[in-house]
Amino acid sequence: MKTEEKTIENIGDPKFYSQKGIAIATFFGAPLADSVLIRKKFIELDEERKDNLTLLLGVLSTIAIFFGIFSVPDYIISKIPNQVIPLAYTGLIYLLVDKIQGKEFKVYENLGNKS
Repeated sequence: MKTEEKTIENIGDPKFYSQKGIAIATFFGAPLADSVLIRKKFIELDEERKDNLTLLLGVLSTIAIFFGIFSVPDYIISKIPNQVIPLAYTGLIYLLVDKIQGKEFKVYENLGNKS
């Protein structure tokens, strides 16, 4: 017997984090933070493969960012304002979330939910 696929419309009262909330978490907590928040949505929708992949990509992205920052010589890093790197990866994550999940966020909000 096939079970009905969970979607935003049929899971009852879903709780998802907004794109703005994800962006704020990303700025302060690197891609690992956003992957945790995005993963929650996939867990609610029973998309186990996607939730595990999201977390893995968040961990790998965070490691890559830190490795990249520590690989750049100090005299170059000292010339870059502190907010530039977090703003860059936050902007990228915001655009990716909008591209990948933007339609789902709109459906979620159209159903009367506040994100």
